[in-house]
Amino acid sequence: MRQLLGAATQVSSLIGLVLLATTLYQVGFPLVLYFGLHHALNETYLSRPVTGPPSTRSRLNATAALFHALAYLTTLRWSRELAGIDPLWTWIGLAVSGASFARSVRQSGGAGSARQLLGLCAPEVAAVVLVVVSLFIRITFLQFVLYHFVLWTVLPIDRIASRGRARLVEYAALSFASIGVAVLLSPLGPSSTRVSSRVFSEQFLLWSYLHITLSFALSDAHPKWAIDFFRGAVRRPVTLSASAAS
Repeated sequence: MRQLLGAATQVSSLIGLVLLATTLYQVGFPLVLYFGLHHALNETYLSRPVTGPPSTRSRLNATAALFHALAYLTTLRWSRELAGIDPLWTWIGLAVSGASFARSVRQSGGAGSARQLLGLCAPEVAAVVLVVVSLFIRITFLQFVLYHFVLWTVLPIDRIASRGRARLVEYAALSFASIGVAVLLSPLGPSSTRVSSRVFSEQFLLWSYLHITLSFALSDAHPKWAIDFFRGAVRRPVTLSASAAS
């Protein structure tokens, strides 16, 4: 946020994204679908050890994004939020996207050994594990959100620590403070601070739309064209994760 607010083009982008998020909240755009897009992009556009021309990386990322989107829908196939989607089609889509992703991995040439393959496809392996778990346990939308939140709280720690102990302490303090305030205001907090379940739920929804929408400008885990578009002509290295950015 400090980096982006230093240029007028970035400020205008952030204002536009806030207006977009508020509009999506007001019209009631399905959060389960919007979050699915957010999750698929974040899982896909991590740092991958891909060799070869840019077209190879682009093809791999595109097929991975589609795979994560279908894995997400398949994992949550019995959720009431996805009642209008036939689970059969999610399975078919998952199989097709999985085959397409496997072909892209083979063409990338970055998976010469089992260890290299795991490094290249770690997010996809996690997605497969969640799909398998969903065969035995009915995973809910909020549980998937919790998985995403925990992953993107822990994932950037190593990168932040490499920038100095002060940055890591700052990240930890801001994280604990934010969670602490949320708990105090939630129905779980003491009676002197907590708000009603209805108000808290509405705030949770609003800030979810804001988090997902603002991540297009604040997180590196997105396609390059999106980062370039929302950050304007002045490129600055923003290395916050989606959760940390919020």
